[in-house]
Amino acid sequence: MSVLRFIDQHLAGPSSQGLGARLHARALAYIRAETIVRAYYALGLIWVVTQMSAWPRLIDVDAADPQWPAAWLEHVDLQRGIHVILIGYLFAALLAATAPSWRLARLAYFVMLLQYLAIQYGFGKVSHSYHAWLFVGAVFVLLPDRRWRGEAMTRAAQSYFLSVVAAAQVVVLFLYTLTGLWKILFALNDLTTSRVSGFELKGFSYIVADRLLTTNQDSVLGEFFVHNHVVGWLLYTGTIYLESASLLIAFRPRLHRAWGIGLILFHLGTQLAMGFTFLPNVALIGLLFVASPFAPDHQTVRDTVLDLPGVRLAHRLVRAP
Repeated sequence: MSVLRFIDQHLAGPSSQGLGARLHARALAYIRAETIVRAYYALGLIWVVTQMSAWPRLIDVDAADPQWPAAWLEHVDLQRGIHVILIGYLFAALLAATAPSWRLARLAYFVMLLQYLAIQYGFGKVSHSYHAWLFVGAVFVLLPDRRWRGEAMTRAAQSYFLSVVAAAQVVVLFLYTLTGLWKILFALNDLTTSRVSGFELKGFSYIVADRLLTTNQDSVLGEFFVHNHVVGWLLYTGTIYLESASLLIAFRPRLHRAWGIGLILFHLGTQLAMGFTFLPNVALIGLLFVASPFAPDHQTVRDTVLDLPGVRLAHRLVRAP
């Protein structure tokens, strides 16, 4: 089944709906998707403004080991090269925020964000806070070029636009699934060694304690989780389920909003327990899932619960004779 057909089926609603109602649903989903994309680039400009406080340090560096996208800096004057990246990044973000329908503007923003992160993380430590944001920017380059006309767009053009947004959702949820599977792999490996596993009752308490000791900082609820093993274990186990099953949610629109809220709560929990969070990821989840253009406006609690990974299968097994 093609991506476009899959999207059309999920936007069509019940088969009893008339053609006019289904076309209106697709047009409404498109308008929401376009708003999400415009908000993405507006937030991209806000990120630039918040990052400017670190620019003086970058401008004054005498040596750096940039990541491979900015390896060209090794062949030019370092400070001049960094000036080019910073100025280019600022103008690309301004251009994309004001003219997001231009593919060239979106491409420029993606390339300059990649360059900025390559030099920002060229000092021995790589943060993952902007990786998902960067990947979504790469996907959004595929959006139509200067042909955003709202409800005046053809059905095929609207469906194509929606398919690109759906692809961005898949990319983001795939990253969360990888993270969840990575946690499972490490927890299973720790079970075979003398280290405390994340699956053990005190596992999350050890993770929090190790983080706070390593960073030499306090967190709002760090001490609580260090001493309350059961609560920590329940939340950590739920987080592994939430992350590992995330990719499936891309194809279950009824869960988009609820799953998005769950992932945001997960990021809130990491801030409260360990003193860090990925703000760009929180923004992405809010845009792509809490405000998902594919989530139905009306749905029953029963259908939503049955869509949870594993719940429908368990329900069938229980009802089986």
